[in-house]
Amino acid sequence: MQDITSRDNRLIRLALSLKQKKHRYEEHKLLAEGMRLVGDALANGIRGGICLVTEKTAAGPDFAALYEKGRALGWKFFRTSAGAYDKIKETQATQGITAVLPFFEYTLQDLIDIEPYKAVLYLECIQDPGNLGTIIRTAAATGAGAVLLSENSVDLYNDKTVRSAMGAIFKVPVVQGVMRNDLQDYCKKTGRRLLMTAADAKTVYTDIDWHRPSVVVFGNEGAGLSAEMMEQGEEFLAVPMRDDTESLNLAVTVGVVLYKAWEQAGFKEQ
Repeated sequence: MQDITSRDNRLIRLALSLKQKKHRYEEHKLLAEGMRLVGDALANGIRGGICLVTEKTAAGPDFAALYEKGRALGWKFFRTSAGAYDKIKETQATQGITAVLPFFEYTLQDLIDIEPYKAVLYLECIQDPGNLGTIIRTAAATGAGAVLLSENSVDLYNDKTVRSAMGAIFKVPVVQGVMRNDLQDYCKKTGRRLLMTAADAKTVYTDIDWHRPSVVVFGNEGAGLSAEMMEQGEEFLAVPMRDDTESLNLAVTVGVVLYKAWEQAGFKEQ
């Protein structure tokens, strides 16, 4: 394992640049910090990573197993001084380990054969990276098939999204930049109906037949679904609330609906 002591080392500069969206997409790489995230990336077979680890962490009891898994997947490891690592750390209570990972990208074509009982999500113009990360994490927990993001949604590889999703970001296929016409084509090819969430819908989410293959559409945190998207809906569902409340957090709403869909699927694991 090579040593890095300079804060101006090219890999330190690369990792630092990936905190900005522009550079992430130029390099097609993202950052994943912490033992849990790095371990989940390895457990899910992500290949070709570059791992930057402090001397203290490299000498710790948990690192040897990560190192062996990483070497088997073609990862490169670099031991950094504390000063060099401080330049790239994303959290104050750092565990002293960060991976530079290649993007793991999917297309709608990759999702054609998803089992019909698995709900697919479409998120229109959501903006909060923490919401997106939590939604991906919930999708993994409930066996959802995939998450689709419209244009102008928050970046999947935003550091807050990656941290909020935890290891789920390596488990659930996510497709970015899905336009409305692409969504319609996908539904036709896969026999899925478009279910729209709307506060004034007459049908409650518990009364939906979740055995039918579905794409469930959720809107922006503040504005909800656009009028253009609503026009494409085949069925509409509401998550009821007390009259003296204003709204549910988007990620919470998604979780409520996904767990009902998964319950009707018999809590299938596969």
